Amino acid sequence: MFINLTPGMRFMLVGTILFSIGSLLIKLAGEHVPTMQLLFLRGVVGVVLCWVLLRRSGVGFFGNRRWFLLARGLVGFISLFAEFYALIHLPLADATAIIFTHPAIVALLAWFVLKERLGKWGLVAVGASLTGVALVCRPSFLFGVGKADLDPVAVAVALAGVLVTALAILVVRTLAKTEHPAVVMAYPPLLICLIGPFFSHDWVMPTPIEWLYIAGIAISMNLGQYFMTRGYAIESAARISGITCLEMVFAAMWGVSFLGEIPDYWTISGGTLIVLGTFLLGRDSLDDTPEKSVA
Repeated sequence: MFINLTPGMRFMLVGTILFSIGSLLIKLAGEHVPTMQLLFLRGVVGVVLCWVLLRRSGVGFFGNRRWFLLARGLVGFISLFAEFYALIHLPLADATAIIFTHPAIVALLAWFVLKERLGKWGLVAVGASLTGVALVCRPSFLFGVGKADLDPVAVAVALAGVLVTALAILVVRTLAKTEHPAVVMAYPPLLICLIGPFFSHDWVMPTPIEWLYIAGIAISMNLGQYFMTRGYAIESAARISGITCLEMVFAAMWGVSFLGEIPDYWTISGGTLIVLGTFLLGRDSLDDTPEKSVA
């Protein structure tokens, strides 16, 4: 089946698998290693990787619109911290489901802020995704009794991270018109390396197996971002959404296989709605393509 995929879909599939593996390793390493320490070490590898890519392409490291790039780095830093925190403190499938609602938030923000068209299927997709996250989180103000096994602080951090991630994506879309992709990729890990240590005072010495986890996190997450960036550049939105939805499937598989986390009915139902919403958003974007190309 892999050979029947287009090159862009192959890049996205590899990136999706790498991200899902990185999420599992974050969960395993986070049992002992603080969140900010994991994020810092991931950032170090990210800076080195971006420096190598930019050196090979002959592009300067700091880019042209530096204040805007710094803003991108800051929101990227916050969104990555929220993602790591959620993955460590929530069941893997639940955390991934919540994180995966960011396409719906991006669509809403683009509609309100950038005045981009959101078709009827896009509106259905946003509704499905938001309903899905409500089923996963089961907040008490909607269901009477909240989902007792989910840490409310971690849920709040995850939801805040989704909003910040959506803002980061809108900033990236603006910067992509003038900056090299590796420059845009470099600023979040650069900010993590520069200011991350000031937000943590409880770092620990990892065990040998935890060092392997940390190395795996840094390599898989950064390479996953690289492959996904290449996929986004050459593939249609509908096909991209179909591939990226597999990350939630992989998260559930890793949770059952390595962590003993069995998703309940609410998580499965909510995750299914989020997958459906993401796929419909891809279809809606594809339908808009001819109109945008004319403009």
